[in-house]
Amino acid sequence: MSTRLLSSAAPDRVAAVWDAEGLGILEGAVTGFASAADLLDGSAWANARREEIADRVVDVIAVRAWHVLPQLSHGRARRVARRCIAYSLAADTVRADGSGTARADCWTLTTHALELLTIREHFDAAAHRSRELLGVAPRGRLLAAWQMVDDALGALGTTRHEWVGADPATVAAAGWVLVDRMSRLLMAAALVAQSAAASAGDAELLVNAARRYAWNHLRRPAPEAATPTHVQRSADLVHAFLTPGSIP
Repeated sequence: MSTRLLSSAAPDRVAAVWDAEGLGILEGAVTGFASAADLLDGSAWANARREEIADRVVDVIAVRAWHVLPQLSHGRARRVARRCIAYSLAADTVRADGSGTARADCWTLTTHALELLTIREHFDAAAHRSRELLGVAPRGRLLAAWQMVDDALGALGTTRHEWVGADPATVAAAGWVLVDRMSRLLMAAALVAQSAAASAGDAELLVNAARRYAWNHLRRPAPEAATPTHVQRSADLVHAFLTPGSIP
């Protein structure tokens, strides 16, 4: 089998399902997760639980902001963006309801998206589309969300050389980090753009969502690719765990 990770049609089938039905699947999972919110009181436990529910709701709002954009508007980034966002839909569904099927699909969707992200044209197209959607710095409270997306885009450039042109079979060890980051950049930028264009009645809610989404997903270090040494060390750890007496 080639070190190019996708050698069968299975990833395409999985991605097609999440691309066509992912938003509905996520909305259903989050609706079920949030259904108990009205029963929560003002206790510390309830407030913490309500925060978690709000985080999942914001995930849906961000996906909706992306989905209202015309597909053709994404230009050269259309294909890679669809792959990355399919991954995030599955990952967010897992966060909402712990779905075993969605969890298994995440690995398939990661490799599916990573196949393109290791190619310069696709990596750069996705980053460019995020920058294009982000636009110029806004005023007011939305500026904080804009700045977090802008900072994350800048950080992405610092590790680009680790991913572009790399062997997918090696960098797949940390591939979900890059796929997740690209999808979050695209959706966060779309949400910032939607917030900036919103009417007064909708703007406050969308600005709150944009700030929370960027805070939740983009305040992490730049996505670093795995190396052959890292892959071997991981294999050594697993082998030692499965070998009685190998770990003190």
